[in-house]
Amino acid sequence: MKWFCPFCWQEVKENEVVCPKCGKDLSTFNSMDFEDKLVLGLDNPIVQNRMFIIEVIGKKKIGKAVPKLCRMLSEERDPYELLEIAKALINIGTKEAINCLKEHPSLRENILLKYLL
Repeated sequence: MKWFCPFCWQEVKENEVVCPKCGKDLSTFNSMDFEDKLVLGLDNPIVQNRMFIIEVIGKKKIGKAVPKLCRMLSEERDPYELLEIAKALINIGTKEAINCLKEHPSLRENILLKYLL
């Protein structure tokens, strides 16, 4: 099994206390709010994990994830991941989330997203 620092996603040893790359205390992750853990998970290097996290964020309507999800739309990503991000933003449904989708230039040509919006 591989272990990753939840702050920088560098691979770490299972019993590591401090991340050798970013210097964060790995034990602080245990005391974090679940929603904050999910937002950190948006940087998970394993696509399948990240897709699941995006889906959970959308279903739980976690508004604090909106800025990160909007930034993710600007990055080159798998079309299915972009679609999952769009669905999550729609489910979150805040003005900020919907505006992010409507104002994003690369999404204007995406037929699937037009259908969702």
